[in-house]
Amino acid sequence: MKTTLLSILFVGMAFGILTHQAEGRSFNVLFIAADDLNNQLGCYGDPLVKSPNIDRLAKSGVRFDRAYNQFPLCNPSRVSLLTGLRPDTTKVWNLETDFRTTIPKAVTLPQMFKNNGYYVARVGKIFHYGVPRQIGSGGMDDALSWDYAINPRGYDKEEVEKDVINLTPNLKGLGFAMAYLATKNKTAPHTDEITTAETIQLLEKKKDKPFFIAAGYFRPHVPEIAPQKYFDLYPLEKVTLPDEPAEHLKAIPEAALNIKPHNYGIASEKLREFKRAYFASVSFLDEQVGQLLDALKRLKLDQNTIVVFWSDHGFLLGEHGQWQKQLLFEESARVPLIIFLPDAKGNGQVSGRTVELLDIYPTLAEL
Repeated sequence: MKTTLLSILFVGMAFGILTHQAEGRSFNVLFIAADDLNNQLGCYGDPLVKSPNIDRLAKSGVRFDRAYNQFPLCNPSRVSLLTGLRPDTTKVWNLETDFRTTIPKAVTLPQMFKNNGYYVARVGKIFHYGVPRQIGSGGMDDALSWDYAINPRGYDKEEVEKDVINLTPNLKGLGFAMAYLATKNKTAPHTDEITTAETIQLLEKKKDKPFFIAAGYFRPHVPEIAPQKYFDLYPLEKVTLPDEPAEHLKAIPEAALNIKPHNYGIASEKLREFKRAYFASVSFLDEQVGQLLDALKRLKLDQNTIVVFWSDHGFLLGEHGQWQKQLLFEESARVPLIIFLPDAKGNGQVSGRTVELLDIYPTLAEL
């Protein structure tokens, strides 16, 4: 039996966080996806990361403090969220499997809205793309899910991949590498900036009709490529690595430690440079989210549009000597999740209940 976030939050709580006052209203949905974003954000209590726009969304909506993915890897997680089914049902456990070969009759979340008369479109990465290899293509998109799809390709893909600083050249491909670059070009748009512009155009064109519009961002997925000004937000001396007791690793099963040697054997200063680049990419992403929120307000769509902000999984930044994802540590399994519902009684509050990305589908269907 599927349990919605709405139902969970009614049980045993003094307030129904996602309740709304006007029964029978028809809401639009703006579905914002981040790639590899962990919970190191201002609204989740991080003292260093600058994320004012995501923080703004959290203050106006509901921030879920204990939200978890079903599988801390892009394709399995996204398929699970978008079908409302667990990986053991979808049979998707890797980056290569197309869910239409394992569950061909599944009705996806956007497809459900499409079947119910909504205009449904995506810009960027919602189903899995190989990053950066498949940027600009359809990746592993599902054609049945959309009326319209846009595959942006920007300066970060066209020009700068060859210039990135790669701390792990022996790893297979930039999509798995500890690699980064601060770009100096002030005129050519990055892929995520194109995603923002195209999404705003769709909002403008479709504002008078029911819509489900998804904006799928590529940052902060590696390689961490962002304009220099976002790097400048983080002086290197303020970027630190986790301070953990040396003996705590003894209690962790060997199978749980995917990165060997710990920290890839990279010197601390280089690790801090990469972590700075990750934070720069987060702030770059945050700027894109802010532009979408501003557009909603300008178009008065904030009065009848649900906003869902989520990441497919978290990302380790040196905790336990581990980096990136595909691990069951909290930093990889936990995700940021924020939902804004117009006129919700619980807006501006925080849910401490354990919820799952799997719950988003039935919750949006119910709302």
